[in-house]
Amino acid sequence: MFFVLRVLLLIVLLALIYLSLCKRVQTDRFWKRSREIPVEPRESVFSQAIVDLLATAGGVYLALLLVRNFLQITIPEQVVIFGLRFEPMAAISLLIAILQPYFVFISRRPS
Repeated sequence: MFFVLRVLLLIVLLALIYLSLCKRVQTDRFWKRSREIPVEPRESVFSQAIVDLLATAGGVYLALLLVRNFLQITIPEQVVIFGLRFEPMAAISLLIAILQPYFVFISRRPS
């Protein structure tokens, strides 16, 4: 039972990451159509989307750390869900970074 849930959770997580990266690529192509990179090696749009995803997650992580330290909130170092161990602040940061392109898309939709 737990194995099936772990596999399902992994599939959903990978799908969310893939869709987030695709949305970032689409947004990047829309805003930077005429941009050329003269430096070798030439980076791809997909690699830039991965860099943007990790940079966003890192920024969110630092902001959450500052809030936690300022408010003196106690958060466990590791959490186990479905047998997977992870740091809760890092997981929340990555989740926010994955969902961020969709929040931007929703906020920029014409009314």
